[in-house]
Amino acid sequence: MRIFLDTSLLSDRSLLNLRDEIVRHLARDDTFHESVITHFQIIWGYAIAGRSPVRYENFLRKTGIEIVPLTKSDADDAANFKPIRADLLDALIAASARRHKAIIWTADKDFLKFLPKSGMRIF
Repeated sequence: MRIFLDTSLLSDRSLLNLRDEIVRHLARDDTFHESVITHFQIIWGYAIAGRSPVRYENFLRKTGIEIVPLTKSDADDAANFKPIRADLLDALIAASARRHKAIIWTADKDFLKFLPKSGMRIF
């Protein structure tokens, strides 16, 4: 199974709570991915807070998470969702996850605007 991790789960505190779940899925040969948008949001958050992203970068390295770029087809798909301005980034992430036939792990329900519940796992 391919799993996209959403920004809402990637804070230092959430990562500690999610660690065991991720290890179980890695043992089953599931793969974890992250949209380049999510990556930007995390790095931006560390920069704004004046904190080092070392823990986050170590997490990416240890889990082998692939940072997935956006494509033109993702942009086209996201536009067809007709998101409101506040949901533009979530629409792009959802389109990318859909292209990869992945589910999104998230802490918020905003992705239900773009994906069926079967395409998500809400923590």
